[in-house]
Order: sequence, then structure tokens, then C-alpha cells
Amino acid sequence: MPVLAEVRRGGAVESVHRGGVVAADASGQIVAACGDPDLRSFTRSSIKPIQALPLVADGGLAQFELSRSELAVICGSHTGEPMHVAAVRSILRKIDLDEHALQCAGHWPYHQPTADAMRARGEAPGPIHDNCSGKHAGMLALARLHGWEHAAYRRIDHPVQLRIREALVALTANPAAVATPRIDGCGVPTYHVTLRDLAAAFARLVAPDVLMPPWRDAARSIVGAMTGFPEMVAGTDRLETVVMGVADGRLVVKGGAEAIVGAGAPQRRLGLALKIEDGGARAVGPVLIEALRQLAFLSEDDVHVLAPLHHPPVRDRQGSQVGEIVSVFRLQ
Repeated sequence: MPVLAEVRRGGAVESVHRGGVVAADASGQIVAACGDPDLRSFTRSSIKPIQALPLVADGGLAQFELSRSELAVICGSHTGEPMHVAAVRSILRKIDLDEHALQCAGHWPYHQPTADAMRARGEAPGPIHDNCSGKHAGMLALARLHGWEHAAYRRIDHPVQLRIREALVALTANPAAVATPRIDGCGVPTYHVTLRDLAAAFARLVAPDVLMPPWRDAARSIVGAMTGFPEMVAGTDRLETVVMGVADGRLVVKGGAEAIVGAGAPQRRLGLALKIEDGGARAVGPVLIEALRQLAFLSEDDVHVLAPLHHPPVRDRQGSQVGEIVSVFRLQ
């Protein structure tokens, strides 16, 4: 497996991160790659936009009068900021449920100022602060839309999860992509797919005319919500937020745990998937931005703005820069 990024200290290589990067078009044809396109990885949160497709395709936005920013948080892995918590509470209110219906456990907000403020108030985190609470609220909304029993929405054989599997098959064009569901960190199914399939799925998400209705219009709505409200997809200063903000509608980006990312470029009708083999999150920004640069999804001016994420510094405990993380691969 090729080295994608090096961690350098004083110009010398200290550590390396290996993995794979694949770009594909909406027909599933690979247009560029570094590493094995058939490398398999669990999708984790990278497929949240696809998991949201059934709710939109089946008429949930209109039925519950969900806003575009609420759709974005359903597609996102948020940082638990007040804007995210308010959006999830609004979704739950519209479907006549409360946060006790969420089955994503909960953790402290990733946004440190929000977590600090909660601690100062003596407030403990709950399921609504979980980075996956938007996705779970969307799954509950899908259950309510169809009148399905909602208490077991996490089960692999629940109608909510079966409908999501239909969406994943439609976007990957590969029934084998859903053949091995396992359990994600938040308790719902995740899938073991190839980078080739994940890249093609994001290409179809951003080039939805290749899809059959009702997925076609649903994909357009999801891409519009994510690009219109990137701060709801991730949060303040998060990688996806910053990259989508700089791209200004030209990119959809969604990462997941253990260093997996899916991205799509609507104007180019291409999708991208990357995986850092060791799950090292510190390599994701440098590799993602470099791949987007090489594919011309980002301009050189864009990359210059993103320099702190493209070449993040390595610092000593006094805060002085003593090295950097550098991408070292070439797409073929």
C-alpha cells in the first residue's frame, strides 16, 4: 500500500501514513487512483448523505416541513454547537418525538468552547450532543413518515435500515456493497465497501441524472443542503466545513471515523474516496486537499487558503513549529 503522507520533524521523516485514493465517474469508471481501488473499508459516517436519501426521496422534507439546514445536519457529523443542537431538537419536535428517542448514546461536544460552557453550567452531555444525532433524528423521521415502529430503528433488519440499504445499492450500483453490514460507533449499520464503489457513489450523488427517480431529486436536495450549509455538516473550523466553504458549491465532502472520506464535484461529475490505512485522522486533511488539487477540484488559490490544513504543522510543547505533515502521493 503506498505512502500517502509523511510526518516530518526538522525535514526528516518520522512517521508515514499509507492508504488509497480513488476518483471515479458516475458510470463507475476509475479516472485516477493511487493504491488499490478495491481496498475495502467500513463507510462509517462518510455515507450519511446516502443514509439521508430515503427520507428525502419518500417525501419526508415536505411532510415534516424540514429546512435545508436541518437536512444538512441529518447528513452531517456535527460538533455539538448550539446551532446543531437546536436543529436536531427542531427535527424531533416536527416529528413529535423528543431526544429520549435518540439511540446514539452521546458524548461531549467536539466543539471545545461549547463543551467548556456546558461544564461551567454543570450540564452533562446527552444523546442530542452526539455527533450522529442528526443522522439518528433523520432515521426516526423516516420511521415516523411510514408509520413504522421507531423504537428499534437501529436494527439491521428494521425497515428504516432496509430502505437505507436500497439507497446504498442505488448509489454504488453494487448489491454486494450491502452484503456485510456491521455496527457503527453510534449503533446503526455500517458497510464494508471498496474505495471504487464509494467514489462512484459520490459521483452519482453529484451527477444524479444517472439515477432513477425518486433518488434523482433527493440527491439534488442533499447536495444543495450540504453545500448551502457546510457548517451544519461538520462545525466551526472542521475540515469539511472549511473545504466546502472555500469551494463555494463546487464540492461535497463527508468524512468518517478511522480516516475515510467521500467527496463529489458536481461541475466535474466525479466522485472521490480516500482511506488512511491506520485510521490516522491527522493525515486526512493533507491527503484530501492534495487529491482535490491534483484533480483540479480545487484551484491553486483555494489550496493556498487551505494551507494550514494542507500542510499542518508539527509543534513542540512550547507551541513552536518543528515540522509538518506533507502529502507525497501522485494520482495516476
